[in-house]
This record gives sequence, structure tokens and C-alpha cells, in this order.
Amino acid sequence: METLPAYQLTKSDYYTHCWDLPPQLGGCVSEPGSEQFQAAINGQSRSGWRLPLTPHNDGIEPDWAWAGGLAGDESIAMREAAERVSANHVAIVAFACRGAGKEGFPNYGAPLSDPNAVSNEAVQPLVDAVLRVVCSKLLAEDEDHDSAINSIQSLWMKEGGSEVIDLVIKSLQYMRDRVGVPRDMRLPAARQLRAHVNWAIDGLSR
Repeated sequence: METLPAYQLTKSDYYTHCWDLPPQLGGCVSEPGSEQFQAAINGQSRSGWRLPLTPHNDGIEPDWAWAGGLAGDESIAMREAAERVSANHVAIVAFACRGAGKEGFPNYGAPLSDPNAVSNEAVQPLVDAVLRVVCSKLLAEDEDHDSAINSIQSLWMKEGGSEVIDLVIKSLQYMRDRVGVPRDMRLPAARQLRAHVNWAIDGLSR
């Protein structure tokens, strides 16, 4: 099955399954002693969504070598992530800034679903600037992108203070947590994007 292109296009990842299925099926509960797996799948462990990524999420979830997993050509996944963000960047930035906007009404049962949320337009240019640096890092990992994030953080701290930076971070977290597989991109690309967004968040949090 794994070698069939038709199947590969429909293949999802553990994170998407764990957050999409419970609202649809109902009655899903976690198993006792599963904390290690939950942390890895949700990107809360060191192996999950942090650079440098570890192969197979430290044995929790197999990489997809055929799609640029760490067991294959990692640059394939990084290019895919940058392409998927840049191809629809206006809508993605507006979507991300829901994290700094207003919750929608009525509420929905799915924790990550809020189609009526209102985006914070004032933060959109700032989030756009950070995502441009993220995409640049995805395409040229060997270049110095730390200085770019540090410069952005210093400038915004002087001009807007920590409150502005907090709104940008909330927006980045909102987008990161809603990267779906295969809807948005394949697993290796999703892992790269989530990890690179966390890299930017860490830089802004200094």
C-alpha cells in the first residue's frame, strides 16, 4: 500500500487523526500510560516539533522517506512546506491571525475548529513578515536566519512592546496547531513547517 501513489495522496498523520476523529466518532479516550506518545504526537516533546527533528519522531511515528522524511531527502519536505505556505500566503496569514483575534460564535465541538473566528487584521503584516523568514529558512537552512528573527524581535519590542509580540506568537501557534495532513501537506513537510514555526516562536520569545 505504501508504494501506491493513490494511497500516498490520502495518507494522514497521527496528529491529524487524533484531533479530527474524536469530534466525529465521539467517546474517544486516552489510554493510561500514553503520556509519552501524546507529547510526541502533539509536538510537546523534544523529538516532536523542534529543530533538529529526530527520525521517526523518536520511534513514535514512521517517517515517509518517499515524501522527504528524515530517512530520505529532507530538502523535498522543506521545499514542499515553503511552497504550500507561499502559494496561499494571503489566506494563510489571515487564518493564522485568528489566534490573535476574536473567537467565533457559535462554538464548535471540534477543539481546533472555529470557522467563525475573526482575524486580527492589525497583526497580519507582522505575521506575514515572520512567515517569510520561516519560508526562507526552509529553502536555505544553511544561511543565518537567527539574526533576522532577532532583529524583528528587537524592533517590535521597541515599537510595540511584548503585547504585540504575544499577539504574533498566538497567531503562529494557531496556524501551527492546524496544519493538517494530507489536507495542507504531507507528513514530512508538516513536521518541518511545525518545527520551523516553533523556531520562530522561540526567537520572538527571547
